[in-house]
Amino acid sequence: MTREFLKNLGLEDAAIDQILDENTRDTAKEKQRADTAKASLTEARNQLSAVQTELEALKKSGGDASALQQQLSDLQKKYNADTAALTAQLADRDYSDAITRAIASKSLKFSSKSAEKAFIASLKDQKLELKDGQLTGIDDFIKTQREEDPDAFAPDKPAPRFLAPSGAGGAPEKPVSRAAQLAEEYHKNLYGTEKERD
Repeated sequence: MTREFLKNLGLEDAAIDQILDENTRDTAKEKQRADTAKASLTEARNQLSAVQTELEALKKSGGDASALQQQLSDLQKKYNADTAALTAQLADRDYSDAITRAIASKSLKFSSKSAEKAFIASLKDQKLELKDGQLTGIDDFIKTQREEDPDAFAPDKPAPRFLAPSGAGGAPEKPVSRAAQLAEEYHKNLYGTEKERD
């Protein structure tokens, strides 16, 4: 996923930065987990190879191989478990990347971060099929989510902005009560206006 790809989708720079930052963090986490699993897998392979070599040497010398056979069996189980864990991690990362791409390509905007997290969690629970890097059935899922929880999505159009009134006016005059009018007239009759006093 590149900035140019996201820009061609019509996303604003701020949204592109957020998507790329989140994708980079997720990718870094998954890469670290995958590297750890690969290192563990390599270690298990080395141990397995060493035990097999030792077992072969023991067989040639005619010694008791039952302890080494058990160790070999244990290492084989660990190797299989590590391989399965690594495969699951890589599949999870690919699925997360597909979700990020789907959100960007559909220009989905959410009303809040928690709404986005809930959408992603619900999408992961659906376990849509991942085919050629794309989630099959994503359009139907989005349509269903929009119907079930429309408030989770930000409106497509920005909210209207109301501008302050322009002109020389200022605040509109407040209506004057009849009592206030009579008091003003009485004051003028009694004291006159400022111009008359000058």
